[in-house]
Amino acid sequence: MSSNPFKRINPAQNSIKKPVLSPDSIHHVCTQQPGSKPAAKSPTTTLSPPPANPHIDHLAPKASHNTHPHSNTHYNSHPASAVVITQQPDSIANSQQMTITIRDLPDNSTFSLLIEASFPVQPNSDFRFQMSRFVMPFTLTQSSVSATLTGTSQNRLEVMKGDTIVAVSGKSVDGRFTTTKSYVITPGTYDYFRLSGTSLPDGRSISAQLQVMGEKTGPDNSELTFVVEGVPDGTIKIAALVDHFLVLEKTVIVGSGGSAPASYPASSGTQSVQPAGQERTFTSADGLVRIITTGTDYVGLMKTSAGPAPSGMNIVSGPYTMVPQNITFVKPATLVFSIPGGVPVQELVLMEERDGAWSDTTFSIINNTVTSSISKAGTYALFAPVHPAGTSTEAIPESTYFSPTPATTTQPTPTKAGLELSIIAGGLLVLFVIGRKRKQH
Repeated sequence: MSSNPFKRINPAQNSIKKPVLSPDSIHHVCTQQPGSKPAAKSPTTTLSPPPANPHIDHLAPKASHNTHPHSNTHYNSHPASAVVITQQPDSIANSQQMTITIRDLPDNSTFSLLIEASFPVQPNSDFRFQMSRFVMPFTLTQSSVSATLTGTSQNRLEVMKGDTIVAVSGKSVDGRFTTTKSYVITPGTYDYFRLSGTSLPDGRSISAQLQVMGEKTGPDNSELTFVVEGVPDGTIKIAALVDHFLVLEKTVIVGSGGSAPASYPASSGTQSVQPAGQERTFTSADGLVRIITTGTDYVGLMKTSAGPAPSGMNIVSGPYTMVPQNITFVKPATLVFSIPGGVPVQELVLMEERDGAWSDTTFSIINNTVTSSISKAGTYALFAPVHPAGTSTEAIPESTYFSPTPATTTQPTPTKAGLELSIIAGGLLVLFVIGRKRKQH
């Protein structure tokens, strides 16, 4: 594999001459806000009541847990070493450097870094959150970069290193845009990581998430540095995981800190204090998992490394861990996984990691999502049985992407195409009966 997957361009030019990413290498996830019109679905994705699965409650999500024959499979519950990661300073001004100091990080560790900026903007205005002179001290293999922008109508993600640029752009769906790109992240100084675009016509704040994750190779002791630009006032959340263990979680004030108005939609992901009882939605950087809470200021969802799956099972989504990890929700929160394409829906199992073991969690299947009610933060993953090659299972098509909008019912709704087929079939039956009667006369 080449260590530099970028297409080369001339940085002196104002535009990119050729596509820098192929469609096959980019994963876009468009989500909807509660109350918005659901995206059209193919008739093949309409769910009928699946075969009985003792781990699924098809009526409503519950916080109780079931016992699965594969539960309590243990994996390493302690870090490989006493990794220490710190960040300085506690507050910065725009165009000031931030430093993340890393100590005793061994090779082959899975390193995950989440940077989430929240800042006020004017409606229908251009914005830019940029991390310039980004010094990456080690290599990350089997790695990915995920970004989500919320409160936007137009979006662009750019990464520049030397004379090469990666760029992804697109329109938001219901105020959110998400993209994931997989490639080897090489050490050195990146000119910038830039998240930019246009705010919503009635938008007052932006949430910009960037998560980098991969297996580390390089010095055990190092510093990761970058200069924050484009955010005069706001907050930046920084969290780091090493082999699914949280080693850094901090909020840095930029300028005066700024604030997002309480009237902004629940999915904003901003850090402002919310009125008691207000519902808010927080989404992972790859857009595949979200959590709906009441009266909670902030919950981060970070994809992390996976320990061994229980015997006969395979992880199909996740794991995702919540940050901070000591949250207890005032009211039960709703955890929602989008169901990946190609997965047998009737065989899905949601599990929580507890003390180094996977344990079952009761869940519901609602509108092509796996939904569970939880009372505290944790680490969760979606599993499915491993099938021998050639085994036929009822699966969701690979090309289908689902919007994890909460549903008011779990009953399948007739699709337009389905109604049209029913009308056509009914018409053919009438013609067939008339023809039979004419022959009889």
